[in-house]
Amino acid sequence: MKNISLFIFLILTTFYIFFGYGVMITNDSVTNIDQIVSLDIWSRSSHFSFHLFGVIFYLFFSKLIGLSAVTSIEIMLAVFSAAAAVALYQIVLKKFNNVNQAIISVIIYSIASGVFRFSSQVEYIVLVPSLGLISLFFYAKGKYFISGIVFGLGLLTSVFVVLFAPMFLLFTSFKELFKKQNIIFALVAISIFLFVNIFTYQETVSGTWSYGGELIRYKQIIGEINFLRPAAILLYGYLRSFNLIIFFVPFILYYLFRFNKELFYLLILIIFIHVPVAIPEARYGGYQMTAYPILAISAGYFFNNLLIKRKYFVYFTILLFVFINVFIVSSERSFFIDLKDTYVKLANNLKNKSALIVYQASKPIKNIYASNLKVYDIKSDYLNKLAENSPGFVPTDFSQVFNDNDTIYLLESGQSMPDDNIKILFKNFTKNQGAKVKGFALEKILTTNPSFHSEKLEGYPLDVYILTKNE
Repeated sequence: MKNISLFIFLILTTFYIFFGYGVMITNDSVTNIDQIVSLDIWSRSSHFSFHLFGVIFYLFFSKLIGLSAVTSIEIMLAVFSAAAAVALYQIVLKKFNNVNQAIISVIIYSIASGVFRFSSQVEYIVLVPSLGLISLFFYAKGKYFISGIVFGLGLLTSVFVVLFAPMFLLFTSFKELFKKQNIIFALVAISIFLFVNIFTYQETVSGTWSYGGELIRYKQIIGEINFLRPAAILLYGYLRSFNLIIFFVPFILYYLFRFNKELFYLLILIIFIHVPVAIPEARYGGYQMTAYPILAISAGYFFNNLLIKRKYFVYFTILLFVFINVFIVSSERSFFIDLKDTYVKLANNLKNKSALIVYQASKPIKNIYASNLKVYDIKSDYLNKLAENSPGFVPTDFSQVFNDNDTIYLLESGQSMPDDNIKILFKNFTKNQGAKVKGFALEKILTTNPSFHSEKLEGYPLDVYILTKNE
């Protein structure tokens, strides 16, 4: 059993690092790296644990071994995600005593594109389910004090780790909530969370990325919910990551209802409590990840029992699931490489007194590839409206941009994921709902500035246009 756990850990760590290596290109990645390199663990304190672990790995792998800061954080996330997969393997093994079921559950969880892609990027969000699973592993082993510490660190990564809490019902019950082990676990977790917040209270309540700001944003979005939001949850949160498995969910629920009522009610409960949080974050698809472990366990239970009669069908389904998700994450990786190459070529070819308009990852240009270039973000009308409540937000005056610069470049970053094609097909229905439909920038600029002529430049991996005034 130990050999299987070690094998899972090594394979997944290597896998995640390979897909992340050399692709740090998002705005959040640059922000996170800047903060970690400055050894700042207090700012953006709602993600305290991410920056704490980031600084530790940075000091070891960068300062002592000489790797880049980006690589050190990629290693950190790969290690935690792989450790979470091992924890899931041990949890399923302890609960159901079936190696095949445990392995199937690990494959479905760890290769789900949400977990896979965030394990390969410099993003905090994958630490949330990872710390939840590691905490549950120690809980299942009877290590309630250690479990509480890890869960407390999860709360310091994001309080949305509470959405993972029903998973502990696999090894306890509502009748046992006030028993000694659960009191120890709860007190330790809450103490860890409150202790850190003694030092970060002001930042947590009203600082950058504070919970106060998030609550204001949630109220605004919830007030505008319509039927498209639940559809976006399925597309972004579950369909993108579980794709093929989604079609088995009705059969999984029916099978669980017949043969494992505990797992059935737990699955229903966890998905239900995720809906209010998932709706505002539908365009991001991150916070649904705390529901991923129970989906993987339930699917593993179903497919393991199907192995007896439909062995090759199960093998084919799991392999196809792996292929689809590797293709999705590979597509995003290829896109980010193209985006990075475009930035580098632009930095070398830009004319004097020019500016660049972009809606995809402007921070890497400013901080890494072309620090002297004037870069302006363009947002959809919906995202501009949301940003109005952000501290210090000033909308870009593009008329002034055109007056102040001789040459204007515009980068249409295109499609980063295969399901972007779906968004484009339905853009007439989603454009006012915050969806990041690709290819809107040029149309918007030319609509607001009809005196400009656009010409697509050749030789760039992504679409780059130069805008000039019509004589």
